Amino acid sequence: MSLVYITYHDENIFDVDKRDFQAHHSALKYTSKHRKMVKKEKAAKHIIDLGDNRKLLTSSVKNYHQTMGYAETPLRAPCNFMRKNQGVKWSRLNEHRCPPKRFIPPVPRLHHAKVAHDEKAKDEPKKEKKAEITSCPQGQTKSFKHRANFVALNIDKVKNSKSKRPPPRYVDTPTGDRHNLLNAGLLPQYTCSKNFGKVPCYIHARKKMLEKYNAQCADAKILAKDACLREMTDVPGLKKLGSDERQDILAGLSLYTDTIAKKLRKGKYERELRQLEQDIFLMESNPEIYISEY
Repeated sequence: MSLVYITYHDENIFDVDKRDFQAHHSALKYTSKHRKMVKKEKAAKHIIDLGDNRKLLTSSVKNYHQTMGYAETPLRAPCNFMRKNQGVKWSRLNEHRCPPKRFIPPVPRLHHAKVAHDEKAKDEPKKEKKAEITSCPQGQTKSFKHRANFVALNIDKVKNSKSKRPPPRYVDTPTGDRHNLLNAGLLPQYTCSKNFGKVPCYIHARKKMLEKYNAQCADAKILAKDACLREMTDVPGLKKLGSDERQDILAGLSLYTDTIAKKLRKGKYERELRQLEQDIFLMESNPEIYISEY
């Protein structure tokens, strides 16, 4: 590795920052003559804010936030929440108007052209005017062109046609709600039918079914009510009891407690009965009892 020793130099590094560095840009090879116009149109504002939520659109070429929307959605004032007529009212600047129509005199017709036209009209034989066909003939071909004025014919048909009468209706509310009277059950219809004025067969079947069902329900209620009071005569060897004896046996049976609520209730009744027995024994054993007012 070789080392280089510098013995002399004339560079000064103290005034390096004072020099003017000029950037050298290469000249553009081609510059369009429409460049200034395009830049001007791009920088122009095509939306003018007129205040009071009104905006004027001066051009249809460019609009602010056309595709991406706002970077930050502007918040509306709380006082304008759910108020009417708070939207943006757009209006377009209409500058493209046609110039007013001016009166233009007709083109003058030369004398020799008029004379030639008159001579040609005299030479041609007069053709009889065919009557205009007002209806399409039968068996017309593709090349046939009828001259009927369908617009006028339709107008005449509409004028001569009878107006359609409104159907009969009835009103059933004070506010004027109307309904069609036909098929509403208020007017007799189908009077010539064999079933007119008769009860439909499905209503008879429905009534019979309801009667049968009600009878079954009544029998089931009677059976459920007298289930515990019926005498079992079918089973031999059982003792027959009367109603009073049966009631005494049922009252002497113990109470079956299967839930906590029933157990608590049974314990409460037992404590009250035990206390009542003690009070009765106290009253019977003491003929005189002192009751203090304090």
